[in-house]
Amino acid sequence: MTGATNEIETCSVLIVDDHPMVREGLAGVLARHEMKITGLAANGRQALEMYEAHRPDVMLLDLRLPDQSGFDVVRAVLRIDPSARIVILSSASGDASIYTAISLGVRGYLLKGIDGATLAEQVRHVARGGKSLSPESAEKLAHYISSKKLSEREVEVLGLISKGKSNKEIAKMLFVTDNTVKMHVKNILSKLEASDRTQAVVIAIQRGLLDA
Repeated sequence: MTGATNEIETCSVLIVDDHPMVREGLAGVLARHEMKITGLAANGRQALEMYEAHRPDVMLLDLRLPDQSGFDVVRAVLRIDPSARIVILSSASGDASIYTAISLGVRGYLLKGIDGATLAEQVRHVARGGKSLSPESAEKLAHYISSKKLSEREVEVLGLISKGKSNKEIAKMLFVTDNTVKMHVKNILSKLEASDRTQAVVIAIQRGLLDA
């Protein structure tokens, strides 16, 4: 019994989220489950500084930060410490976001709205060396793996469409012909099962292929 108590006490967590209420709420929940909070970071820069200073057992990270993407934080932390245990806790539930996070090397992907006891249990599981995916995240990851993927160029074209650029403007910017852009747009609509350019952008944002 003593060993189990020690294991719980040695689980330290760094919380990274840009909303003060969310940070403090998560800290309260995890502290009630006998976890040590090593820091509360509001942005990516603080997250890296606090990770280097404290080397927590688990970093609980939101993807949407004011100064950089959570994915950039993941990359930077894993460069510092390849064995870092990072769990994404985000409202971003797009299948592409989940796939990107897992492929970068995070140990878990959970969605905001999870209850406190389950969150604590999953964080502790990751601290012990396990992995954690919410059922919804696992389902969306499977969907992404089986779906038709956009090429890098198609994502680039879609990003320019989301900024209101016309085919002619996109062709100029990418140094290609109008017909090439039309072909990319046709492929994008087909792969995303979208009826028009606007719907394609909406779907891409929902799935995490484009930033909102």
